Formats: sequence, structure tokens, C-alpha cells
Amino acid sequence: MNNTILIVDDDKRLNGLLEDIFITEGYRVISAYDGEQALRILEERPGIPLMILDVMLPEFDGWQVLDYVKNHFETKVIMLTALSDEYSEAKGLRSGADDYVTKPFKRAALVERAKRLMNSFYEQKNIRLICDKLQILQNEMKVYIENKEIKITSKEYQLLLFLMKNSPNVLEREVILEKVWGFEYTGNDRTIDTHIKMLRHSLGDYGDKIRTVRGVGYSFEGEVTEI
Repeated sequence: MNNTILIVDDDKRLNGLLEDIFITEGYRVISAYDGEQALRILEERPGIPLMILDVMLPEFDGWQVLDYVKNHFETKVIMLTALSDEYSEAKGLRSGADDYVTKPFKRAALVERAKRLMNSFYEQKNIRLICDKLQILQNEMKVYIENKEIKITSKEYQLLLFLMKNSPNVLEREVILEKVWGFEYTGNDRTIDTHIKMLRHSLGDYGDKIRTVRGVGYSFEGEVTEI
């Protein structure tokens, strides 16, 4: 079981304190000091079950990071902030945060909340998307063909998941960029073609199920069942 916690706070003193707290409790800790670094870590290390996220961050703020995480990952999120007004707490919970803790916090209460969310991450039903012998295990963020795991990148995984979830609809390039690459993306939309090519290669015979609609975008053709 992955017991990693990603701590995201630009206050290095507080970040270090949180590291010490959770390492003492037996967790593995990764630290990030801005929103961009946090998202990069999640992309490179899929499957992190819990993030403790500050609201006031450089680069992307906590609200932006939270929005991206909830649209692309299964990671649970505790919002940690000095903002103690009811509006901020309500905004955090409406935006998809799993819990909300204000500074200063009580150590025992924070650890207990983290444990609860970590447990709930692994108690969730493991939703699967299945098309013939191709299947995606969402909680594990893994892809299998004939019960053999297929090694693909995090971005390829997100792309395949988005296509299969929306099968057989044709998805426009702009929609794919927004939902898979996320906010603030400034690259060329040809990156979609590159990742589609890589994904098709990784999927072998199932790569043919990804159809190109010239001038529009892509679709996944095949009966997809969610269980």
C-alpha cells in the first residue's frame, strides 16, 4: 500500500514541521513549495493517496491546484490555510476538497484527519473501465490487456481514461487539451497527436480503437463498461 503524503506549502519552516510530524507517524513524505511543482510530482508519481495543500501558493494557487487534481487524479486533498473565515472553508469544500484545516492546527487532529482520508482512499470501490480484454483500474491508475499490465506514461493514462469515459463521442482537440493537459497550457496542440501515437503503440491491437476525426479530434470506438 502506498502511504505517501504530498505536502504543498511555500513556507519551508511549516513544510518541514509537517514532514517531521508525518514521518514520525510512519508515512512517506514528499514536499513541494509551489503549485507547479506539486502538479509535476503528481504527474511523475501517480497513485499518491493524500495531499496536504496550502491555499496561498506561488505559480498556481491552491484553488487552481485543487481543481486540476480533482479532474485528473484520485488523490484526497486536505486544504491547509491561515484563512479562517467561513467563506474560504465553504469554497474549499465546494471545490472538491476532502477536508479543510486552518492554521494554527492541532497535531493530533491533523494526523487523525489524514489517517481517515488515507483509509478512505483504499476503501473506495475500485472502478474499472472495460473494453473486451482492455481494462483500466482507476484507483490504481493502471492499464491491463489480457491481465497483463501495460506500461504507459501518466499523460497517456489520463488521455486513454478520458477517451474511454466519453466513448463513442468525438472529442474536439480543445476539449482534450482543457481536460487532460489542464489550465494554463501554452504548448502546441500537436502534442495531442504525439501522445495519441505513443498510446496507440502501447495498446498494440487495441490502439486501432482510437479513431482520428480529421479537423475535429479523436474518439474511442468500442463498447466500454464501467463496473
